[in-house]
Amino acid sequence: MNGRPIATRGPASRGGFSLIEVMVGVTMLGAALLGLAAAASVGLQQTTRSRQDSQYWADAQRVIDSVIGAGFRAGNNGASGSTTVNGRTIEWSITGSSAPQKVRVVVWRNGYQTKIGLSSQYATVKDTVILYLSKSTPGS
Repeated sequence: MNGRPIATRGPASRGGFSLIEVMVGVTMLGAALLGLAAAASVGLQQTTRSRQDSQYWADAQRVIDSVIGAGFRAGNNGASGSTTVNGRTIEWSITGSSAPQKVRVVVWRNGYQTKIGLSSQYATVKDTVILYLSKSTPGS
């Protein structure tokens, strides 16, 4: 032999990972994946709510356009009505005998979370939109 030491398989020369290192790594990876899954879930919920809100306002706008397009005049003071658009009740009323006339539109939305005391509940909420028509007939 030429006097070189024989390589031993001690702690300093081993390669690879210990079981504890692998377990810590897997735990950290699992926590990161759970965080990403939670963020994706919240993102999907917000996207769905945004789509519902866009449809909600489109329905209200459709009723408002039909009310304005009907050309309410002085004789229509106190006119009101109710309709259902996509399963959503929308009520409207016109007040004022001359320009500007006040148009009040009330729309109900289902499934919004409200705080009552210390508890949260899903309820129907009511939105009110108020417009003033400055001309008695559109286009004049």
